[in-house]
Amino acid sequence: VSKRVVNDAGMDGFDLGSQVEYEIALQVPDLSSFASLPYSSYVFALTDVADAGLTLPAASSVRVLMDVDPSTGVSSPGTDVTGTPGLSIGVSGQTVSVDGLKVLFAESDGASGARNRAGVPVGSLIRIRYAAVLNTGASLSAPGGGGLHPNVNTATLTRSRVAGVSPGWDDAGAGVESRAAVAHAYVFGLDLVKIDKDDASRKLGGAGFEVSRDGQPLGFVQLGPGVYRLAVPGDVGVLSEVFSHTDGTLDILGVEARALSLRESVAPSGYFKVPAFTVEVLPVWNTDASEVTLASYRTHGTSLAYVSQDGRAVMVADPAHSLANLPYTGGVGILILLVLAVLFLVFAVRPYYQAHRAETTANILS
Repeated sequence: VSKRVVNDAGMDGFDLGSQVEYEIALQVPDLSSFASLPYSSYVFALTDVADAGLTLPAASSVRVLMDVDPSTGVSSPGTDVTGTPGLSIGVSGQTVSVDGLKVLFAESDGASGARNRAGVPVGSLIRIRYAAVLNTGASLSAPGGGGLHPNVNTATLTRSRVAGVSPGWDDAGAGVESRAAVAHAYVFGLDLVKIDKDDASRKLGGAGFEVSRDGQPLGFVQLGPGVYRLAVPGDVGVLSEVFSHTDGTLDILGVEARALSLRESVAPSGYFKVPAFTVEVLPVWNTDASEVTLASYRTHGTSLAYVSQDGRAVMVADPAHSLANLPYTGGVGILILLVLAVLFLVFAVRPYYQAHRAETTANILS
């Protein structure tokens, strides 16, 4: 038994409200040692339990597929066998149950035992597919050691056993054994801190930002001062701007690990706005791409947005109103004009000063 997420090609996780498509793969077992076990007693069933942050679909949306048509024995990847008589699919709470899978590959040997159906080769794949939705209760992961908290699904295959046939399986009770497979779905958050460029200990509240991705603005719901989560269908009071708390913190929750563009729409009183910048979350997966082991930030666009030393936040430094801070705000052109103006005044006043001085000297001599 194995389980995977099939719609995360970029391996960057998911937004809240997104569908996560799961696939559970099972192999048709070899029943040559099961002659002493009646077909009616043979068990081959699956349960799949999801964390509370995942909303499971209706039973009618769960599909069972095979890579061989069991009715003809012809290889046909993706054959939908969901409606096979004797196959039972149920969804209750956080559990998907698929019972009676044996009808796809097993039959009675006509005497006292179970055997493989002639048209379904041992090792053929049975795949169970469905999509769950990441709801607002989903667990969130944070970069820089802030905590990795996947939303977990655990699929457990339970089947009849014969002593010595499958060592290494877990005993799930008298005459049965079980084995589990896990899949992780990740949702991330961003922690930003607004500070004074010249005094990092001074935190700035009231800074407003518009957030977009791939040129599309994102909407948010406020959970508390400086805390916002990505809006999902059905939300009311969706906001187009997010604002830092009085302690400078701004938490953006419920996003996948792709670049977000932030444009400061409102600067704190007495400060310039910073240029637009982007923030990325970079997840690092383990060798079999089943679990994230580390996540970090990366920023682009301006030196005024940078990753903190501990890696847990993005610091956004606003320059206070001063001539010295103009270059940090895109005011280089203004600064150049001011310098030129000063130079113009110097050169314009100099001839007047020299003429006035000459006239004064002449008056003294006379």
